Amino acid sequence: MRSYDELFVDSPENTKADYEAGVPLKGYPQGSSHELTQLYKVIHLLCTLGSVEKMYMPPTIDPEQSVLSNQILFERIVANDLQLRPGDKVLELGCGCGAIAEHIAELTGATPYGLNLDRSQIEKAWKNPNLPRDQFTVGDLNMVLEFDDESFDSIYAIQPMTYISDHARTFSEVMRVLKPGGRFVINDVAALDAYDRDNEHQRNLIQHTRELTVFGGFWYYRYWENAYRDAGFELISSVGRPAVELIKKEVALFTRYEAVFRFLTKVHLIPAKTDALMQRMNANSASYIQAEEEELLTLNWHCVGQKPL
Repeated sequence: MRSYDELFVDSPENTKADYEAGVPLKGYPQGSSHELTQLYKVIHLLCTLGSVEKMYMPPTIDPEQSVLSNQILFERIVANDLQLRPGDKVLELGCGCGAIAEHIAELTGATPYGLNLDRSQIEKAWKNPNLPRDQFTVGDLNMVLEFDDESFDSIYAIQPMTYISDHARTFSEVMRVLKPGGRFVINDVAALDAYDRDNEHQRNLIQHTRELTVFGGFWYYRYWENAYRDAGFELISSVGRPAVELIKKEVALFTRYEAVFRFLTKVHLIPAKTDALMQRMNANSASYIQAEEEELLTLNWHCVGQKPL
């Protein structure tokens, strides 16, 4: 698990205290690394076993429903925020295998495009007959986006943004390829008011949560708002939503898989690192639940910005 430790130990943080002191935002330095790409291949396998094949934990919209049902409900919120019309072009940054893009297109009638760092997931998108093959590409949101100016009517990103190495550059690129009046919607991890990095208990909870949910940088939500404004966006809305009730359901499911993974590792049917990652995720789940209940973080800080006309 060497690469796992390299990716998620000493990751950058900016807290409320940093924000109030005017400390500049520190990007995540390994957002384009080979190690991150390799890790996501393993994470994708684990997610397909649970209820999160789309590789994100949605906010709790209806606590009586499953993770998948809450993803569907949440994606309706995203579709409404994007304000798309049939035939519009919409880009997803960090699109995975295109499952969210397919649903957004179904809800809006827009033409989906996707960009993802891991080629194996893009190859899965290529096999989906409901997605246009040539519009889903391997790419890096930390680099120049290989699209013409004003190419898209809206752009969105659901939980890949903690891997940004330079917020100003990424938000500037989104602004460039977005049409005037177009919207940029993100939903990602954010530090909340209560988090104190000098509190060892809280710091440990956040580190365990990072290892469980594999987010990169950890930034106070006001930094996300400033990234929009600094790039020239009008900030339409900014709100956090909890997911703790859904993660409790998912933990119960993955606990049942742990014994199976140990057996498959023993008979050499899966790599040892896959079993080790499963055990690590299960061990850290209690910390994540406690961190959300103490309102130290949310996995779902939701911002909507609009490019001026």
